[in-house]
Amino acid sequence: MKKFLPLIIFVLIFSAFLAGQVGWQNLTAETKSKTEDQYALYENLFLKGKYESIDGNKIENTKLKSPVVIYNFWASWCNPCIQEMPSLLELKKKFKDDELTVLAFNTDEDDQLKNIQKTLKKLNIRNEFSIIADKNTKIAESFKFTAIPVTIIFNRGKVVYFSNGPMDFNSIEIVEKMKKWIKG
Repeated sequence: MKKFLPLIIFVLIFSAFLAGQVGWQNLTAETKSKTEDQYALYENLFLKGKYESIDGNKIENTKLKSPVVIYNFWASWCNPCIQEMPSLLELKKKFKDDELTVLAFNTDEDDQLKNIQKTLKKLNIRNEFSIIADKNTKIAESFKFTAIPVTIIFNRGKVVYFSNGPMDFNSIEIVEKMKKWIKG
């Protein structure tokens, strides 16, 4: 029995390794499938997207000229949302309207238009991007979000970036990716 002990130990270790690999592959495949399903939902909603901004402009996603469209979901009471907004504004200023479109969906429930205007004034945002009042959070709910801020970046209708939480839109990584996505 003693002479088979090293072989038994090797077989046990190798079996544990294989079981770990199979478990890891199943876990990553399930996560990948979940993400693919989520992105497919977002892309479908993007294609159907027809909105009206708070200044009365009609927006139909399929008619947008820019290859890159950023959806940003925010609220005036959400500190991380407000903290990331200046970097989103700076990013938008780096690109032309026919390169980048930003649609900022506000999810405030009470005094929505008043809170939007107050926040825009505070952040010195004029008409750099379209603000859409997501009344009763119907748009956000269709995307199945549970928290904000949320940012989805679409390149030619396909999801290329997703963030559930605050982000720095002026990071070198995002700016370089933006240039790449715009070029196609």
